[in-house]
Amino acid sequence: MSLQRVLTANNRADLFIDIAELASGSMLVGFLWTHMLFVGTVLIGPDIFNTVPKTLEAYFLAQIGIPFVILLILAHMILAGRRIPNRFGDMKIVWRHTRTLGHWDTWTWLFQVATGGAIGILAAAHIWTVVSHWDINLQVSSGRVAQSPYFVFYILLLLLGEYHAGVGLYRQAVKWGWLSRKKVSWVLNAVTLLIIVLGMAALLVIKSNAVIGGGA
Repeated sequence: MSLQRVLTANNRADLFIDIAELASGSMLVGFLWTHMLFVGTVLIGPDIFNTVPKTLEAYFLAQIGIPFVILLILAHMILAGRRIPNRFGDMKIVWRHTRTLGHWDTWTWLFQVATGGAIGILAAAHIWTVVSHWDINLQVSSGRVAQSPYFVFYILLLLLGEYHAGVGLYRQAVKWGWLSRKKVSWVLNAVTLLIIVLGMAALLVIKSNAVIGGGA
């Protein structure tokens, strides 16, 4: 096989992997934002908040969705992490070059690497906590969130998750030339801030329910 064919095959493989990374990341962002909207229903009322998981279970969406999301997270971590250096010496070189270049997009890549690893650990703990203490309802959620370590844990997961999603979409939009850096930055910053405010408000309401209703 000629060198040109090898390079063409490698470029084609890289393109398919980039598209798969884009697809998995976009689906995870869609899940994250939808999930936060569901959690935000507690601001309307506890009955609606409790109805959402019951509806998802009734149509087997929760039973199918949770394993699918877990596989999607693992796939995205593998796809997005293929260019992350795995040796300490290489990591030092990347850090030195990032500081030397001082380019915003280079810093965003480093941010994605750091937050991606942290989110993987936090998301695994969150999924395990929810699955091992099924049902999903306001009483169970408020009892968990009211505990100080869990409250801080969810705030950290909310901030890291939303900013990782926003920065990830920014990088993909710039990479594929969908929008200019300035336009996509304004839009995603606004959406990220809105989702974070919604999430913080929902967490405070859920926590307060444990005090008012004596959540377990």
